[in-house]
Order: sequence, then C-alpha cells, then structure tokens
Amino acid sequence: MKYLVTGANGQLGNGLRKILPESEAVFTDVAELDVTDREAILGMLEKEKPEYVLHCAALTNVDGCEDNPELADKINHKSTEYFAEGCNKVNATLMYISTDYVFDGTAKEPYKVDDKPNPQSAYGKTKLLGEEAAKKAKKCYIIRTAWVYGDGHNFVKTMLRLSETMPEIKVVNDQIGKPAWADDLAKAMIGVIEKNLPQGVYHFTNDGDEISWADFARKIFELAGKGTTVPNITTEEYIAMNSNKKIAPRPHYSVLDLSKLKNAGVSVPNWEESLKSYLELG
Repeated sequence: MKYLVTGANGQLGNGLRKILPESEAVFTDVAELDVTDREAILGMLEKEKPEYVLHCAALTNVDGCEDNPELADKINHKSTEYFAEGCNKVNATLMYISTDYVFDGTAKEPYKVDDKPNPQSAYGKTKLLGEEAAKKAKKCYIIRTAWVYGDGHNFVKTMLRLSETMPEIKVVNDQIGKPAWADDLAKAMIGVIEKNLPQGVYHFTNDGDEISWADFARKIFELAGKGTTVPNITTEEYIAMNSNKKIAPRPHYSVLDLSKLKNAGVSVPNWEESLKSYLELG
C-alpha cells in the first residue's frame, strides 16, 4: 500500500504520520507540493504513483476564507479537481476531507450523508465545490468532519493558553456539535481503506453527547484541573464583541450522523475519552 498525504503538517496530517510508516507514505505540505499548481500535482502523482491520495490540505481559517474567497477556492476546490484528474491518470483512489460547513446548521437532528448541503460561508461553499470535484475521480471517498483538534493550533490549546491569565472566558453556547480528535479521524480514514468500504460520503466526529462550544471549554478545564469559569454567550454577542473583525457565518447545529461508519465497523470513540487521552499526551 502506498499513500500520498497532503497537508501533512496540519492536525490531521500529524495524526496520519503517527500511523502510516514512512515506507508506505509520501507526506507533503507547502514545501514539497503547491496544491494550487496543477502541473506540480500531476507530476507528483506520476512520479510517486500512490494507490491512495489522502487530501487533507485545506484553507480552514473560516474567517480568512471570507477575506480571500479566491484563495479558498484555489486550495479547497481547484486543487481537488487537479488531484481527481491525477488520480484517474495513475489509477489511484482519492480521499477528500470535507466539513460540516457544507450544511446551513438549521437542522434539529444529526445531518445524514445524503442530506442536501446548503453552505452559508465562503469556506463551506469552497469545500462543497471540492466535494463535487472529488467525485470526478473514478475512485473516491469523501469524509466530512467537524470541530477538529490535534497537533497544531486548535480550540483546546487556545482555551488552555487563555486560562493561564484569564479567570473567566466567555464562549458561545448556541453552536452545537461534537468534537473530533484528529488522531481518531486519521485512524478512521485508514480503517475505511483497510475495510475496503464502498466508495462515497462518510461522516466522522467522535461520538457521545451533543455539546456547545461552552460545554466543550468547561470539560477541557475540568479535565485539565483549571479553575477558569465559562459564562455562556450567544453568537450575536460574540460577533458584537469582535466588531473589528469579519466573522463568517457559523452553523448553529453541526452534529453529523455517524451511523454509516459505525455500522461498517469503523471505530468511533467517545469524545470525552478522546479528549482525556489528548490532554494526557500534553
């Protein structure tokens, strides 16, 4: 088995580094491969001839995508089109990592894989275009995820850093979802491949109770032994507090239906247990 991984220095890429031997994977990030360069992508695939391309590279700064939708389109959409083209040439399978932001967040129950997308932000729109581009590959998996944290900049580390100097941190309580530890997502991706699951769209986050970002922050502080308190605020209040910045629309409900992966026998750990493991690793 030979893999080519994009976005290898990101949270998910680092998760994949932990489980894929160097002998089986080519790890690329901006220094090795410009994912906006069609010729570079086609050349890399022709040279390496991987069996699987794990396309984790993305512009995930949601607010930044609003500021620069052209760049978001190049990275989240067009690059995927180039990878689909290249995968078809070398007979590789493309696995594209997508997001809950392809939905509008107005649902009252978990989003199923075949629910109709309706993105509200530049990030969500470009990722949905990326999904459509990925489907141009003859062999393709799309895995949507949400609330990812791992080795890199993320909500958990931000909360812990702020708690060092702030006895109180206000966090939104009207955005609901489930976190995803990047290491668990990486294992699920490889599980899909090793089990040779039918190609198509899958959803992965950790399992467990639906929570708000404020709930998540409180659990982080509880497990880390911090005394920081977390007053609830609304999204509107958060936007008003950050009126000097351009804030992209966030889905109010981001819970993804995990039954397709779970029924296929792929491990979907509980988010509280995964958060404990992450914090123990430091």
